[in-house]
Amino acid sequence: MAGNEITPAVEQFLGEQSNLILATIRRDGGPQLSPVWYVWRDGAFYISTTKSTVKWLNLVRDQRCSGIVDSPAGQYVYVSGIAELDDGDVYDTTLEIVKRYKNEDEIEAYMESIYREGHRTIIRLAPHRIVSRNFTE
Repeated sequence: MAGNEITPAVEQFLGEQSNLILATIRRDGGPQLSPVWYVWRDGAFYISTTKSTVKWLNLVRDQRCSGIVDSPAGQYVYVSGIAELDDGDVYDTTLEIVKRYKNEDEIEAYMESIYREGHRTIIRLAPHRIVSRNFTE
């Protein structure tokens, strides 16, 4: 079944999967693919990164992007849209993302390590287009 909306089954799927493969546009027009951790909240993906990453630099130049979340069972959700970039105080959102992937006893050390990498930023992708496959709703 193909879909173009976020159904309850798609919401659940996005909350359970590990990575979003984020596609941005390189300076030469080619694709740049990055597996990223995310939180799906309020109809958007939130991704924490640093200002030095290729994905961030690509999005500063051209905010168009797309992504896919898939599972070995054949389900997937493809999205595309215009990224919103936030390089302000993003600690709370970054912590929310990290809590999704790390055990409680790992969080503090992990947060310290990623903040040593450089100034954290948030990419917010609220999809303009959604395609989902193999959902039973």
